[in-house]
Amino acid sequence: MASSDEEEEIRRAIALSLQANSEPNSPTAPATTALVSIQKRSEDADASTLKTLKVEQRVSMQPLKRLTQQQHQTQIGIFGLDRKRMEQERLARSNRKRQRSISPPPLRRGQERPKKMVVREVIDLEADSEPSPLRNSTLKSPLNDASRNIFENAQGRTTLVQPDKFTFLEYPKGAVKKTWAFGHPRENDIKIEEVLQKDKLKVAVLSAFDWDIDWVLSKLNTQTTKMIFVMQAKGKEAQDQYRQDAADITNLRLCFPNMSGQINCMHSKLMLLFQQTHLRIVVPSANLNKHDWGETGVMENSVFLIDLPRHPNGEHRLRDDLTFFGKELMHFVEAKGLGQEVQTGLLKFDFSETSHLAFIHTIGGSHFGDDLKRTGIPGLGRAVRALNLESDVELEVDFTASSIGSLNDTFLKNLYLAAKGEQPQKIISRSVPEKLHNKFRIYFPLHQTVLASVGGPQCAGTNCLQAGYYNNAKFPKDCMRDYKSTRVGLLSHNKILFARGHHISKETNQSIHVAWAYVGSANVSESAWGKLLTDKSKKTEKLNCRNWECGVLIGIPPRRIDFSRTQEGETLPMDVFKGYIDVPFQFPGEEYGSKRPWFFMERE
Repeated sequence: MASSDEEEEIRRAIALSLQANSEPNSPTAPATTALVSIQKRSEDADASTLKTLKVEQRVSMQPLKRLTQQQHQTQIGIFGLDRKRMEQERLARSNRKRQRSISPPPLRRGQERPKKMVVREVIDLEADSEPSPLRNSTLKSPLNDASRNIFENAQGRTTLVQPDKFTFLEYPKGAVKKTWAFGHPRENDIKIEEVLQKDKLKVAVLSAFDWDIDWVLSKLNTQTTKMIFVMQAKGKEAQDQYRQDAADITNLRLCFPNMSGQINCMHSKLMLLFQQTHLRIVVPSANLNKHDWGETGVMENSVFLIDLPRHPNGEHRLRDDLTFFGKELMHFVEAKGLGQEVQTGLLKFDFSETSHLAFIHTIGGSHFGDDLKRTGIPGLGRAVRALNLESDVELEVDFTASSIGSLNDTFLKNLYLAAKGEQPQKIISRSVPEKLHNKFRIYFPLHQTVLASVGGPQCAGTNCLQAGYYNNAKFPKDCMRDYKSTRVGLLSHNKILFARGHHISKETNQSIHVAWAYVGSANVSESAWGKLLTDKSKKTEKLNCRNWECGVLIGIPPRRIDFSRTQEGETLPMDVFKGYIDVPFQFPGEEYGSKRPWFFMERE
């Protein structure tokens, strides 16, 4: 049985097995067919955990360790793609007659790859992007719920007015969208093309755990957009190989966050999209492949995005002048190893409209002191306090995730108390709340739910719960609920925490309701949030983090909470999030009881 440290790497093996080598002949072809090839890199994992995968005609996946060795020999890794073969396949696909495209084709099929160029060591964020003087105005037309900003903007979207040109800030205060899913009606969703807006994109900083490189490049104008890909590569040999493989891709630079020691997984998803007039910050739960972005019609994710205007006349601000959101984003960007040009570039944009948000992260490694307080579990508690969202009495937590770790009451207690806004030392010292299992619900699909899904078991490789974890006597089984999507038949790769609570006002001694949500990359696991403990030798708190993660905490404005619907001390209903963040699952979810969940590696 694999340890919790290996959870994400083992999950990658299955996730990669689900990525098709070519598009189906028809957009309506079953998403469960031809999903057997692994053409991207996988890190070493315990091969004994890799059971035979039976996918159409009983095709088996190679053990991951053997596959990794083969990739080193053939130099076919995440970038080591056979360009000639891929171009031939692309030309062949362009000649097929389809009923309609799954996604608007970003490039004409058959268009030649950019000629080999030296990878740039410095990305100039200011090249060809000097803004004209701007002034703000607003549109008077109302927005419907499906496209409405999740935060208050009663006058509509902000418009930046330039000579002979109008540019809308679509999301000036932030929004959460569902990823588009083929075959389902469009409602408050978004496609990858609509996120990237490639024709306007000057610089794209993209970070993800799993990559389909050819697919990603097809969504960008590689000759006009400067690109920085933030990727996982443990060790200099792997990094050098990736750089070599990427050498023929125009305008691309690679960034590899620290993966030393206990750090096991670069799991964070983040996009910094620089346009001439504004910066778009995107925090999705989706990896960079067509499966996660809905093009196979079997999986759903969530996307937070916000558009920040450029300061006029090329001005920039100091880091100390940023909002809480801006400071933590800058701290994370610096920790990941993104260069000074990216950090300076961020300071050229106005973060003032992020004052109601908190950027939350997990930075891999061991942390003490002030660094400990701002990342992982302590970072969540700090963000709750920063936005005045503490709960000093019971808190209701509903957390949906695609991967569940080796859970126990100590970890759940730590995460729960952080969600209430507690300080690290109190989190460690306090005992498990008596009603914890009644207040903390975790949404993950039952076995029968996966069988009934559109994609079926063959597409459930990124829904990860190991039988060994679940069958452990310490696993909190009574916290588990079935995940059934509100878009019938979709499996979920979401990671969303919904919190509802209240605290007693010191001024009025009255109960004040609070509601907030976390949207990001962190699953329900110690690897994602860190292990908080006391270091006996240093006699202080210590946080061990195996993963890199990031997300956004979004508070529901108190003035938008209908206090008349609850008595003093009662819990707010889940519909308090309506119009701000869609609850993607059916609520309340079915308790597991005697039914068994979908187990990782299970493909009957």
